Amino acid sequence: MCTLTWFTHDEGYELFFNRDESVLRKRALLPNISEQEGVSYIAPTDADEGGTWIATNQKGYTICLLNHYQFEQIKTYKDWISRGKLVRDFADTDSLAQAQARFYAMDLHDYRAFRMFIIGPAGGNRLMVWDGHAQRVELDVAQPKSSSSVDAQHVKALRKTNFQDLQLPSSSNTNDFIKFHRSHFPRASKESVCMHRAEAQTVSLSHVSVCRNKTSFAYMDGPPCQSEFGEAVSLKIVGDVAPITNVAMVPETHS
Repeated sequence: MCTLTWFTHDEGYELFFNRDESVLRKRALLPNISEQEGVSYIAPTDADEGGTWIATNQKGYTICLLNHYQFEQIKTYKDWISRGKLVRDFADTDSLAQAQARFYAMDLHDYRAFRMFIIGPAGGNRLMVWDGHAQRVELDVAQPKSSSSVDAQHVKALRKTNFQDLQLPSSSNTNDFIKFHRSHFPRASKESVCMHRAEAQTVSLSHVSVCRNKTSFAYMDGPPCQSEFGEAVSLKIVGDVAPITNVAMVPETHS
């Protein structure tokens, strides 16, 4: 139950991620700076399991995780490992090729199905998919990416159509993307990007901005329709961010 969008520019990219969660889960801890294998990164913390759903690091890479509800495994008795721990495991990513190789080398049978999106400082991306049976990686995928535990295909299709109708695939206007993530089209419900249901709702909006000198993480702690961004947390980029050079965007076919 999340929605992810982004755009690239000459010096990096901006990324936006709504987190949708059960009203029974604890409020997440605000983004702070942590370290994984000597690489500093910024991430909020899931207060129930200790993992996270989004992290951006000092190399200019951002990692986001969406549950893959259509492929949730039936074995509810299994002692699953929290998927949020994967984002911390990949928070030291310093190349898409390295992340892809690491993903394929993992035994994921103790994790429920997920999609993990990683974008690099030059704008290229990978979508790493675990459907509970097999791994695959999609290259330079198109946006938006969305998930829903209720009526998923309908909800995802509606959000994608709305995104396209707003001409956001060709936009690089930060405010337009934020407006989309706060929106209630066609109404405040399971269908809207700022999602509202009796048992779950959008609980935060993350905005990551990566340029040549730094990565910055701004966070709305609460439903985006009711909240404002707090003070951003930043890290100095280590290494150069290469300029964007016609990053290929291929149509989504699988997820």
